Amino acid sequence: MNAIVSLCHFCELHGPSVVFCTQTFRDLLGFNIIADIETSELENLRSIQDEEKAKDETANMWKYGKIHIDFETQAQNETPTCVACRSFLHTKPGYISNDEPARVSYISSQYPLQPELYILVRQACIRSLSCEVCPGKEGPIYFGDEARGHVLSYTFFLRDVQARGFKRWYSIMVVMKDKMLLLNSWPFIVKHLKKIISNLQDNASKIYETEESKVSHRALRSAAVMMDNFRKQRVAGQPRSLSEMVGEEGVWQHLHSSFTWLLKASGLKLQERLVEGPPVSTFVENSSVDCEGLNIQQSYNILGSTTFHQLVHHLLIGRQVILRGGSEVIVSALIKSLQPLLPKHCYRAVHYSPHYVDSASCNILGLHSLVSIPQTVMSLGNICVIDLVPKGEIIEGSSKSILKSFSSVYDTDTMGHEAHKVEQMNVTNIEETIKNYTVRLTQEGPLPAKPPQILNRIESAVSNPALTYTTLCICLSTIIYEWINKVKVWIHVKNEKKILHVYPEGSPFPNTSQANHGSLSFPILYSPPHSLASSPVISTLRSMSPGGLGERQQEVTHQDERSQLLAAIGSTEWDIPLLEFWAKNFEMNNF
Repeated sequence: MNAIVSLCHFCELHGPSVVFCTQTFRDLLGFNIIADIETSELENLRSIQDEEKAKDETANMWKYGKIHIDFETQAQNETPTCVACRSFLHTKPGYISNDEPARVSYISSQYPLQPELYILVRQACIRSLSCEVCPGKEGPIYFGDEARGHVLSYTFFLRDVQARGFKRWYSIMVVMKDKMLLLNSWPFIVKHLKKIISNLQDNASKIYETEESKVSHRALRSAAVMMDNFRKQRVAGQPRSLSEMVGEEGVWQHLHSSFTWLLKASGLKLQERLVEGPPVSTFVENSSVDCEGLNIQQSYNILGSTTFHQLVHHLLIGRQVILRGGSEVIVSALIKSLQPLLPKHCYRAVHYSPHYVDSASCNILGLHSLVSIPQTVMSLGNICVIDLVPKGEIIEGSSKSILKSFSSVYDTDTMGHEAHKVEQMNVTNIEETIKNYTVRLTQEGPLPAKPPQILNRIESAVSNPALTYTTLCICLSTIIYEWINKVKVWIHVKNEKKILHVYPEGSPFPNTSQANHGSLSFPILYSPPHSLASSPVISTLRSMSPGGLGERQQEVTHQDERSQLLAAIGSTEWDIPLLEFWAKNFEMNNF
């Protein structure tokens, strides 16, 4: 784990001081060669050889990693410290452990071996022992930010007969740049820091009790109240090294081993794992491989930007889209190409049918040009009809005349006979053959004034000629899955609030089965107070006073609640038809 573990001490003479640090150095020689790509191979090889030679010539030098620092210069710039603030000479590393398989060196020293890291650890040390206080003064606490690093600090005290108050305050800090890694490692790190601290405190208590049994230092200090300042200073507050306090000469070596194990074990403990549940392929069709026929980019060019915009708008909000034409191959290819625009559970297509299929069975329907659509369906105004008309065929200009020409009803045999007259083509020539057809939007129900936000992103991606088809499919899958997650939140909040089909007694049940001519159909529903539950996304629907209905009653309207939910998931009022349509199909498929 890329972190620095430090032992800090609040010295009674010098204040907060960094006493001991353990950090990791990794072998990144291969990365350095790649990074220095403009340097010749000979210069890279010479640099590597010089570095290895410097390590070999220096006693107790580490094997892995690279440090550009002059320890002697740094040591001269440090403020002189007492024995309580010093572990060992900081002109060189104190202890080194090399992990051969991982090619990592763990180095313990007085201070971090890089100037920029020393500043971060020094600032964290001051905050740990002077500013940041946890309940009870002992225990773990987190503080930090992106600029100064993230810190887990565990503050504790060691008993000492020579200290003021008979206690000396210490802290062990874990400093790193990755906040989430640090917080996720919190239970593991705190558990093992407690063991290290407990061992130090036990040893210090034994020394304290032994020294106190020989002479009562508390009584000695009471007797020295009338002494001069010099004698009082000698009685209490004298600097004392950690090894003397715990009665163990090898305490620094033991701390080095403990900190090294903590760094290595913490890095091995956390592993990435999938927590999202079903993979993306469960909801989004994988169309990254070109198939026979048309792709979505070709269909966009064939339909044109205006017709494509209207068609996709109808699809996204759950309207039925009907494509009619004399060629089964072309109609089927166009319908198949639209599949990446919807989640799997929202794409219900009939590629080519001899008769009309209602919207409950499919939302994308392919028909022969001679098949008529029932007038009852046309009058509802919730469909979009696109006809592929052969060029040169005489068709009256108005949509009414076009629909009238299709009013005759053909039986299956007659339609099949006409279909056989259509020229047979190779699927690879579809794009060329379709140039002989004119695309006409012959019937369209009224749409909301603004489309869902997702439509603008889809059009921007599909109309971008710089994107390959494979890249486009990945882009569309990402967009669709982003909105699937919004729909999940939408469903969860609605289920938690139980606002569907819950009405006050005596109120009429709205008829939502009839089409509303494209208007935003989202009935204002009411819920009795006892059915309200708390939600992590939106606030409570209403606040009821014990006294009943009156001026003290404050009711949050359903419109306000809906606005809060939409804002939370990054949507607008114009996205509601899409959210409702996708949510309905989610629930039907038990996702």
